[in-house]
Amino acid sequence: MKKALFPYVATGVVLAIATSANAQSASYSLNGASGLIDMPTAEFLPDGETAWTFTSTGTVYGGTLTFQMLPKLETSVHFMTIDDWFGGTLYDQSFDLKYQILSETPNRPSLAVGFRDFLSNGAFSSEYLVASKNVGSGLTVSGGLGWGRLGSYNPIAAPFGSRPAPSGTDIDFDQFFRGDAALFGGVEWDTPLDGLSVKAEYSSDAYTGEQVFGFEPKSPLNFGIDYEPVRGVSVGGYYNYGTDVGIRLTISGNPNRPIVPADLGVGPAPVNPRLGEINRNESWANNPMATEALALTLSPVLEAEGIFIEEAVLTGSTIDLYIDNRNMPQTTKAIGRIARTLSIALPHSVEYFRITPMAGGLATTTVEIKRSDLEAQVDRANAGPDSWETTRFTDAANHLEEGAWSRDVYPDFSWSLNPIIPVNLAGNGSAASIDVLLNASAQYRISRGFSVSGSLTQKIYGNISEGAVPSTSDTPVRSNFALYNTGGPSLDRLTADYTFKLAPTTYARVSAGYLERMFAGVSGEVLWMPTNQNWGLGAEISAVQQRAYEDMFGFEEYDTVTGHASLYWDTGFHGIEAQVDVGRYLAGDVGSTVSLSRRFENGWEVSGFVTLTDMPFDEFGEGNFSKGVAISIPLRWTMPLETRSATGVALGTMGGDGGARLQLGDRLYTVIRDYDVVDFNETWGAYWQ
Repeated sequence: MKKALFPYVATGVVLAIATSANAQSASYSLNGASGLIDMPTAEFLPDGETAWTFTSTGTVYGGTLTFQMLPKLETSVHFMTIDDWFGGTLYDQSFDLKYQILSETPNRPSLAVGFRDFLSNGAFSSEYLVASKNVGSGLTVSGGLGWGRLGSYNPIAAPFGSRPAPSGTDIDFDQFFRGDAALFGGVEWDTPLDGLSVKAEYSSDAYTGEQVFGFEPKSPLNFGIDYEPVRGVSVGGYYNYGTDVGIRLTISGNPNRPIVPADLGVGPAPVNPRLGEINRNESWANNPMATEALALTLSPVLEAEGIFIEEAVLTGSTIDLYIDNRNMPQTTKAIGRIARTLSIALPHSVEYFRITPMAGGLATTTVEIKRSDLEAQVDRANAGPDSWETTRFTDAANHLEEGAWSRDVYPDFSWSLNPIIPVNLAGNGSAASIDVLLNASAQYRISRGFSVSGSLTQKIYGNISEGAVPSTSDTPVRSNFALYNTGGPSLDRLTADYTFKLAPTTYARVSAGYLERMFAGVSGEVLWMPTNQNWGLGAEISAVQQRAYEDMFGFEEYDTVTGHASLYWDTGFHGIEAQVDVGRYLAGDVGSTVSLSRRFENGWEVSGFVTLTDMPFDEFGEGNFSKGVAISIPLRWTMPLETRSATGVALGTMGGDGGARLQLGDRLYTVIRDYDVVDFNETWGAYWQ
């Protein structure tokens, strides 16, 4: 294995928790997407499938993250190295899309359109149309027409005109389906041996760039064997172009296919319905000690399930609770458990349960449940949709009324110790590099919204900073990143933070101090996000100065003001969320970032972003525009525990000065996005669990 492959394999460990040895999953190609060997097919992965692939062939090696974003849309991000590309070494990042136009039926094949190296005119740039059909006995036949790189071997025509030369901007929409087109195709046979399949294909790739300095493909025919010993782990071996051998390892997971069954813990308490003629007199509420007595009684019961009462107000007919849910991944489940407990513990006159979950010290959405509705719906048919229709959602004030009971827990201290594995993929003019860091974080909460936080990192192993020298950029806001990781310990963060609400629909944050490893200063943010709508608006502004890389508390001369206006949109379609940020970045360039993510009910999230600014492309940095992807996997997907914790990895290029933003951690939308009506609706099935 080539040394440079190690970071790709290490990153794949995040997904390398082997699943059970059941049915064979989708077939992967050498480029990490579903397909034959080098050629695509019209077949797709299961919805939500996420796979990390590393490959090594005679011409290219590297890693690919593939995500089945929607049932008919497959996406792949590649971080590849080509040793002999026009006489040099090319470190290439590319993004692929494949969309299914027609699904397969008994009388027709499936049909897909695809784009390789989308948004650029790079080494792998190509477009294709491909059809696939299962003809029986485990045999699938595919054939298609390719353009660009996939139209370079034995082309038949240029049906839509000539292909423009690369423009130098790395973004060229005029190239699509232009230039020479060529035919490709192949077959795959799922053998009777479980998990074993064989492949053969006719390639339309002439490997033009690799041929310039000596590479000579002997044949357009490629052959291979795939084997999946257990669900989620697939290996492949291939004989390509009549001259060389390639290998592939793919590790995959699916949010809809957890490794272990969900642990529902102790079952919910039964609802205690009131009898029709029972006394519902409210005179007991005249006792000023009633709220405190009931809160003290309820607290240990709810704390046993990881739910803490922050504030409480009780009247003869209504109870208001502000709660901190620390364990249950789905807030709707916590609300359902609280409602059941209240139906048992409260006097019969209390008809309305108003429950407000907290997030990062912020009151989010008040969920109002009518007790008589709860009693009528429990253990009945259609309890889920009926309870949703009768539940009311409103924006919460930051605090309950004056005189509310509150927990006497502040100041509060917490800490954590975790490994961090940053991966720099195909960036800064070199192959992938990796660090293994040990991070210690602590938070001292002085009050509910005011805290002091710190984070220290010690490098254990790594090569990200190997050969690091000061950047020659005019605005080295990120191009000196490797100089900040040469040893340790390093102070990553030391800030005072205050979060609060300007109004029931408007959140705010102020942070000051050492905001991140490379910058210190003051940052403020405002977010308008009513709970009953699926979109919000935000604004952020920060005045910062660059920190010294040789002195934990020192500074460089560079300072700047950076800020963005943001639009957030929860589409409600398959968990897709979109975000657009427009503003001024750390290097003074102005532009925008577009982000897309898909979140699943169990907490899985896969996201990606693209940033383009007015900085000239020759100054921007590796790739000419910023891009990256991230995965977050909830621990309860891998372990039978009720926990809100997650692990993940972010993949991208470090060191580009263009499009660089402050790394502030959790911005306001990230903190409160799980608490609007759209998200409650998506997870309401957990309410009765």
